[in-house]
Amino acid sequence: MRTARRSLTLLGLAALVLGVSGCAPEPPPEPETLTPTRAATVYLEAVCPVNEAWDEADVELDRLRLAEARGESASTSAFAASMTEVAKRSGTAATSLTSEERTWPDAARDPVAAVAETLAADQAQAKRVAALPAAQAVDYRWEGVDDIGAAASEARAALELPADADAACAAWRESDDDAGTAEDGGETR
Repeated sequence: MRTARRSLTLLGLAALVLGVSGCAPEPPPEPETLTPTRAATVYLEAVCPVNEAWDEADVELDRLRLAEARGESASTSAFAASMTEVAKRSGTAATSLTSEERTWPDAARDPVAAVAETLAADQAQAKRVAALPAAQAVDYRWEGVDDIGAAASEARAALELPADADAACAAWRESDDDAGTAEDGGETR
């Protein structure tokens, strides 16, 4: 009887081990190899929201500058919120551009990686700037401006996008709106 129980126990353990070993996690999917057209879209999907956040931050910085020039006391809450949004979107964009789920075309790989690096640096810098008092925020000079511009320009060229970032994002928004209109049965969103 004991021998039968031991045999059954061993068989049960063997079945459990075989069952567990058969449940090994699936290997991760192969990264998507981006076509040049898809790569341009992915790039713009990442960076255009950052540019939009920067536009709002620039407006808030101008408001602070005006208040400072008039000698008025200025609240930095709207500016801080806009810089916090810049930080958030920069981090999201950097993560998107460096995702291991995709492979960039050879010509764009290094330029896009350089943009991702500048976005990560901007994320950290924007968080610091968001906490500055008005007088310091108005006088602040962004670190790495030339590197940021050069990296973005090189990435746009490698992806065959317009040299002007605003024009590239406007075209992307328009194509995104057109796609939404078609999906919505002709209605705009």
